Amino acid sequence: MGNEDNSGSSVGGFIAGLLVGGALGAVIALLYAPQKGDDTRDLIKQKTDEYSDAAKTKATAIADTAKAKASDISERAGDLTDSLKAKSGEVTDTIKAKAQDVTEHVKSTASDLSSKASDTLHTAKESAQQLVDKTKTAISNQKESVAAAVDAGKQAAAEKKQELTDAVESQPA
Repeated sequence: MGNEDNSGSSVGGFIAGLLVGGALGAVIALLYAPQKGDDTRDLIKQKTDEYSDAAKTKATAIADTAKAKASDISERAGDLTDSLKAKSGEVTDTIKAKAQDVTEHVKSTASDLSSKASDTLHTAKESAQQLVDKTKTAISNQKESVAAAVDAGKQAAAEKKQELTDAVESQPA
């Protein structure tokens, strides 16, 4: 739109000025011409009709040019509107696609994190169970050791008792 041609309006203005100036010049020349009044009036009427017809013709030509330019501008505006609508649609589609990609990425990342958390929890449960099992085994082994020590202590006490009993009986009364 920035490179529109204004020559139609400047040429039209020049021609309109030329016609008006010519008409005024002709009227003035006729008024000072050495002719009869009736002849001068007829000549003025004739020239007025000629210039009026010429002005109407030029006005029609200028109006047609203006209509053509208006039609061209309207067509360009329509093309620009269609282009903007198409670009807007493309941008909207691109934004929707990017949003879908981000949504899928977030869902995938969340799923991965959930899976890792589940794996970590499962590993922690297994480690805790192994620790409980080791503790139970250690307690069981300790229990057996304590039971063996108690049995050994009872045996040693019984032997000492027998020894003392034998020693007391072997002494003269």
